[in-house]
Amino acid sequence: MAYVVFILTILAFSLFAFYITRKEKRSFQSWGSEKLLRLRLKKGWFHAAEDSSAFLIEQSVLNEQPYVLPAPLNVLAVIERSMIAGNDCVILRERGRIRNTQILYIHGGAYVEHPILPHWFFLDRINNHVQGTITVPIYPKAPVHTVSEVFNKLIDLYCSITQENSPAHTILMGDSAGGGLALSLSQELLLRGIPLPKELILISPWLDISLRNANIQNLESKDPMLNRKHLQMMGQAWAGDVSVHDKKVSPINGPLQGLPPISLFVGTHEIFLPDAQKFKTLCARQGVQLSYFEYAKMNHDFPLFPIPEARSAVREIVGIINRK
Repeated sequence: MAYVVFILTILAFSLFAFYITRKEKRSFQSWGSEKLLRLRLKKGWFHAAEDSSAFLIEQSVLNEQPYVLPAPLNVLAVIERSMIAGNDCVILRERGRIRNTQILYIHGGAYVEHPILPHWFFLDRINNHVQGTITVPIYPKAPVHTVSEVFNKLIDLYCSITQENSPAHTILMGDSAGGGLALSLSQELLLRGIPLPKELILISPWLDISLRNANIQNLESKDPMLNRKHLQMMGQAWAGDVSVHDKKVSPINGPLQGLPPISLFVGTHEIFLPDAQKFKTLCARQGVQLSYFEYAKMNHDFPLFPIPEARSAVREIVGIINRK
């Protein structure tokens, strides 16, 4: 009897998954992960907080403690911890043949949190195919630290990496807040006349920390991860004395012509979508080379998720990194 119940349960689940896939026109895993996110077990890459001020106070303590790498990383790749140009960096390499491709990855976390396990799993999937070297700075976080303190150190980190390896073999890449920061760093490199990276890859980038785009309100009910008011407070903490409209924190306001080829990945169920679409329009008007990937019904930072759509995005990203 138990065996029959088990088989019927599996069959019912399979039929339900098939129904959801046909109805939603996306993977069952994607649909399920969104439902879990709506339970508010997590909100974004930081815990949901009814009181954003209290959350910032908590992070001001946590962020000053040494960052501890997740234990599973030691199984996935060769890990090195190093200070480069004053930056605490985690360096990932594959155990086999290493190519000369260098990836400088700026992680997300609303400028107030360090990388979490999905970041590392995602980077390991990328490097399984790229077989390069990935450098991830554990940059100082708000509210104790601001962009004015961190920005030049990251420019120095990029210069240090490209002194040893040609910019033609270097990729600048980031997700969420890190995607916005990667773009603003590229703009600063351009203005300073520093050789630019081969490619700029942005995943669900936070392009305008003011989040003033009027179209955002139409997506707030669809986004199970990001809270506009909460993020605005995190962004202001990161900006410090810098205007929230300054290109260092809102690179959508910075120069675009002359940047390296840009690839942008975004989902239609995230509040960063309107600014991504605006960015696409700005690039088209200015003749800037942009490969734009908009995935229907995907949540913020979806390429980091264990879902089929993420595998598709990873294939695209690997192709971009490896292209001549």
